Amino acid sequence: MKTRSEQLLVNATGQLMHDHAFDHLSDEKLNQMRQSFKRLADKKTSLKDRAKHQVALLGLCSEADLYTETTTPQSLQQWYAVMHCFGLNADQIASVPEEAE
Repeated sequence: MKTRSEQLLVNATGQLMHDHAFDHLSDEKLNQMRQSFKRLADKKTSLKDRAKHQVALLGLCSEADLYTETTTPQSLQQWYAVMHCFGLNADQIASVPEEAE
């Protein structure tokens, strides 16, 4: 079952992808992001595994380039809503560990 915070995370990440905020990431990190999306979309994924992929996605999103020409105010607003939903602020988001495989 998807939580509101998980849905916000997926939506914000998708919007940032659309805005090319992850174009600078390595293929390995982009693959990790795709895997996390895939696992979060799978209804059979356990709650523990969902939490693991949420954390991984948060960590990867902390590397988004929010200053690209194509980043929209809506993308930033969605991202800050996600950070608030997970109880993070801009200083803390860089310390979210990457755990996806």
